[in-house]
Amino acid sequence: MGRVGTTHTPVTADTIRTWCGTADHLVIKPVIDLHDHIHVDAYEVPDRIKEHLTLRDHTCVFPWCTRPAQSCDTDHVHPFESGGETSTDNTAPLCRRHHRAKAHGRWKLTALSPGSYLWRTPHGLHLRRDHTGTTLLPTSGHT
Repeated sequence: MGRVGTTHTPVTADTIRTWCGTADHLVIKPVIDLHDHIHVDAYEVPDRIKEHLTLRDHTCVFPWCTRPAQSCDTDHVHPFESGGETSTDNTAPLCRRHHRAKAHGRWKLTALSPGSYLWRTPHGLHLRRDHTGTTLLPTSGHT
């Protein structure tokens, strides 16, 4: 069993065998364990982390956004300049619009666990974004 990289749709082993026998160009990549923690000691995000995030998160992780992760910026959840590492646990795909909303707006982002994010809106609402979608969380009334 495998997946098509551009659509994430599953394909059978028989289909892959057929492609291997008839394709002019075929790229086969190793399995990426989405539970692995990958980190580097640099600000720049390497392709292996970007690919990991794309496979794990699928889309921009801003609430209700559906822009595909492969066309997003890779943003540090906790800023690199403030001690945040460049890793699969501290980076997330954000489309340019939502990257700017986080960087220059009053939206706050916290990583709860790899692939699960807590957003705080400018009005104090809390939203969880994960593989199931976006969920409005109850708040205590304090912002």
